[in-house]
Amino acid sequence: MKQNAIKYIFSAFLFFIFTSVSGNLCFGQSDPVRYLNPVFETIDIKQDIEFGEVINFRSKTEKLLLDVYSPVGDSLKNRPAILWIHGGGFRIGNDKSQGYIVKMASEFAKRGYVCLSIDYRVRNNPKDDKKGTLTDALEDAMTGLGWLRNNAEKLGIDKNKIIIGGGSAGGRIAVNLCYKDQTETKKWDKSGIVGLVDLWGSPDQSWRMFEVDKNDTPAIIVHGTEDQSVLFANSEQLIKELESSGVKYELVKIEGEGHTPTSHMDDFIVNISHFLYDLIK
Repeated sequence: MKQNAIKYIFSAFLFFIFTSVSGNLCFGQSDPVRYLNPVFETIDIKQDIEFGEVINFRSKTEKLLLDVYSPVGDSLKNRPAILWIHGGGFRIGNDKSQGYIVKMASEFAKRGYVCLSIDYRVRNNPKDDKKGTLTDALEDAMTGLGWLRNNAEKLGIDKNKIIIGGGSAGGRIAVNLCYKDQTETKKWDKSGIVGLVDLWGSPDQSWRMFEVDKNDTPAIIVHGTEDQSVLFANSEQLIKELESSGVKYELVKIEGEGHTPTSHMDDFIVNISHFLYDLIK
């Protein structure tokens, strides 16, 4: 009896040691990884920084503003950056403070990125002049990208690791920004852009100023299959072009969802985190 008790105690002791070691190993494996998981609890948001001055559709001067999201207590200097572009159909009343853009910028700042959310010129009736609407917005986004590059050292950003992201109209802008090429008469500086996050914004032909080629930026596309505002077929077409050109991509298909499926954000943020991590690590 006594011997059995000793064996039981010894076995329990070994079990305790084993589970403790295993637990520590598991804990080590599940430690948060920078850029994949949130590693900072708090972020700093600097708002309404002027990055340009333009003439809007009313022929009036307009100041372009941006917000910068940074992780608090981060000692790393050469960090990747994400330039976020809001949606809203290019219509007045929408800006860089759009809810899901604030969420995306905040979540990725907690993962160690520096995020910028920019304004761009919008209009009362953007569809009346799609080319003019898109041209203005693209020029403003490129100005924002230039500001990011010029302030990279001050912001602790690696200007060779820039991601462009946008939702809806902002997705249209982001796709055009990344895939548009310069011509003999017009320069288009895409240097340093390593990734594209297209949130339900894949443009149809009426909102395109690009052709995909083999040198284009890898893209992750998030889209609801029942989107009636920006058709899911647009993303399917874009994927065909990326695939035939040999450009890396990932499609996060949200079955049965319409436009702006923000109820799935916690899930697709994980997809985006992994996709971008592979690009910047």
